[in-house]
Amino acid sequence: MVRISAVTPYPMSQKLLERYVGGIVKGMASVKACSRDEFDPESCDVAVVYAESPTQRMFLQKYRDLKVIGIRFTIQASGVRALSRLPSSSKIGVVADHHQCANMLLREVLDSGVFELRYVSGAFSDMESMDVDAFAVAEEMDATLWTKYHGPPEKVMVLPRSLLPSSVAEIIGAVVQVQSERAYPGYL
Repeated sequence: MVRISAVTPYPMSQKLLERYVGGIVKGMASVKACSRDEFDPESCDVAVVYAESPTQRMFLQKYRDLKVIGIRFTIQASGVRALSRLPSSSKIGVVADHHQCANMLLREVLDSGVFELRYVSGAFSDMESMDVDAFAVAEEMDATLWTKYHGPPEKVMVLPRSLLPSSVAEIIGAVVQVQSERAYPGYL
């Protein structure tokens, strides 16, 4: 069976990726989530990481012979509804542990089509100084947020996300390629 490692530094993200990716490749591959420090390139055939993340950049440089899939997400309908219900004058702080991740989440929010609101992005460490009406955070970052933010909980919107279909196809394609390489060595 094809072995997939879902690699991210955050425990909630590990659980999410293990569940999502495991569901996609059920019966085709086994999925184990881990942090970068726990990652063993010898124990997997495919590494799944967040697209454009520091982990993806490092893996592409360090593990040139490994299939590294950078996955992307989209905001689920309940998150789009929650954002759409806010008054159009609202200023929303889109936050994550790092600025780059917050900017990627902001891109997902804008891709969802909710343009009426005003947005700023920032890291969790910026939240105390951000003058916003509400904060938006990805569901898998919720637990990390509460270790760093001690403001009013009603000001936080948790946005559930799903994998983009193109990421699903890329994961399945990588598994099928590994299976084919094993069945017909030297053919591909």
